[in-house]
Amino acid sequence: MMKHTRKLLVAAAAMSVMTFSSCDKQDYIDFNTNPNTIYNLTPEQQFTNSCIAMFDADFEYYYDYYRIMMPWMQYFTPANGNSKTYMQDVGNFNQRRGYFYLRVGNNLTDVLQIINRAPEEEKANRRSQAAIAKILLTYYGLYTTETNGNLPYTEAWQARYGGTLTPKYDTQEELFSTFDADLKASIATLKANTSEQISFGTADLYYSGDAAKWVKAANALRLRLAMRWGKRNPAKLQEIANEVIAGDLFTANSDNLEFVSSSNHAGAGGNWDPSPALFKGSKALVDFMYNSNDPRIRIFFQKNAYSQQNVDLAKAQGIIPASTIVSAKQYVGGFASPDAAADAANARFYNNTRNFVNGNGVQQALDTLSRIQYRLFCPGISNPYVSNPTPGTGQITFPMLTYSEQLFYRAELAARGITTENAEQLYEMAVKASMRYYDLMGSRAQVFDYVALTDTEVDAAYNNVNVKYDASKALDLIASQSYIHFFKQANEGWALYKRTGMPNTTTTLAFEQILADGVVQKMPRRPLINLPNNTDLNFNNAKAGLDQMASDPEFGAGPGDIYGRIWWDKQ
Repeated sequence: MMKHTRKLLVAAAAMSVMTFSSCDKQDYIDFNTNPNTIYNLTPEQQFTNSCIAMFDADFEYYYDYYRIMMPWMQYFTPANGNSKTYMQDVGNFNQRRGYFYLRVGNNLTDVLQIINRAPEEEKANRRSQAAIAKILLTYYGLYTTETNGNLPYTEAWQARYGGTLTPKYDTQEELFSTFDADLKASIATLKANTSEQISFGTADLYYSGDAAKWVKAANALRLRLAMRWGKRNPAKLQEIANEVIAGDLFTANSDNLEFVSSSNHAGAGGNWDPSPALFKGSKALVDFMYNSNDPRIRIFFQKNAYSQQNVDLAKAQGIIPASTIVSAKQYVGGFASPDAAADAANARFYNNTRNFVNGNGVQQALDTLSRIQYRLFCPGISNPYVSNPTPGTGQITFPMLTYSEQLFYRAELAARGITTENAEQLYEMAVKASMRYYDLMGSRAQVFDYVALTDTEVDAAYNNVNVKYDASKALDLIASQSYIHFFKQANEGWALYKRTGMPNTTTTLAFEQILADGVVQKMPRRPLINLPNNTDLNFNNAKAGLDQMASDPEFGAGPGDIYGRIWWDKQ
């Protein structure tokens, strides 16, 4: 049974704080107007709390990732295929908004305020710490606004420090400008880093306070921001791209901004654990990776149960006919389209009830479809196919900003003629770096049947006709491989689709057409945006923020229109 109780309480608290609609607003006001409630925490302590809070997000993974964004983006499907309404089922979606206000933004604001209130000499010596905190705040701010649009930001979290309890809603255009200015300022501060600067050290769970690494991460984040900005402001995209390329860049996977934690962080049996749902790889992705000999396939997915040994055992046990033939292909994806999954002609793929005793003496389902590699998302899971299974002891990786992502952006910009870099070279580097990064993540997580990656495999996969760079279809290839790279960052895969319209049913990696009762289903563009309650303390600002978004014709039919577009997501 999923452990929802604590997270439901947190979600309920988030709603009460963000909308100021709890029964006792005075408790909230007292908490937020009394700076002593931080109990003399140091910047280091509160920064560590922020690092952890960003990924203490099992409720987000249970809903937003496993049941919404990853099925939408055809990364995987439920055990028996998607429901006819899965493209409209957005209940509990958008956990990030609550996390931003109650877990991340408030903690990072505390870090900034603690530093700002320190004696002048100490404050001066903590400038680099403040710059790093601002980069992390910007990272999560962009993550939140890109699906929510206008948000309280410049005046948010300030009440306990003498600011307002009714923060204005910054427009998304204003937010993008603020983010870019803050990142540039943070880069300048960190590059001027002097010996007297106090480091976060081990309190920084990402880079251990390494200022040079944070400069690279800030540049990577500027480039992500610029790519989101491009349709609204092509000149700004080009300006930022050229500045970033001339600056400090990621040069290897060791530069990646990532959160790595033990198997205890994402414990088996809870919301992190995808194994009870028996998620299967999608046909579009599995087939493409299999046909292009992509070694990441074994990190993403498990082979199905139809090995020669298992088939022989199942035959001997009378589970399957003696005439059953073993296929060399053990990576088989499930249909993403509800109509295809329900088609009687495809029923054989969804027979999950035939169990046999495997070579380890353990009952195992003779499953035709390839399940996802559960340990990539929850390393503590035991291997159910061995006798006397023990919990996994690997590590979970949460990629945030990666070398490959930056390379794919640079390749795209070059292919579009926005920069003068070598698109082919950058694309090849991006694809190969992605393969090596997933090998690292798989090794850390101790995925089932892990086999180390070889350079020969990497070269062979890149040289496949559906992968190797071809200038005549450069943007298609870049989008297809970017999509694969974002397997562990489904939000980035969804943003890629919204930004480029790719992958689609005609790209090199061809999506399945999604049909429900014969009707083509559209990809949602955003979660539901809650209407402000007229009893909320900040009702006027919330309504003004919503009204400003609604003034854009592309916003759609109203806040409940999940096919309407947020400002950056321009047609």
